Amino acid sequence: MTVRSYRLPVTGDRGFTHAEVTAGGVPLSETRLKRWSRAHAPGLHLVGEILDVDGRIGGFNFQWAWASGFVAGQGVGASFSD
Repeated sequence: MTVRSYRLPVTGDRGFTHAEVTAGGVPLSETRLKRWSRAHAPGLHLVGEILDVDGRIGGFNFQWAWASGFVAGQGVGASFSD
């Protein structure tokens, strides 16, 4: 018997309280990447885990939240000067 043919049924999970990784959210194709604004909702900026970005655990989500928040903040500032 090989590992590939071994069946391991999933019988449940521990819920979002204990989750290490979640995925999904607003597709990047629906955002303006220079300002992280919603293409069809002017003035709405989306950052962090609300977007469909997935990565390894161990700080990736924190870095993504900070970096995308910074870019969106720059976009908000630019919106006021446009």
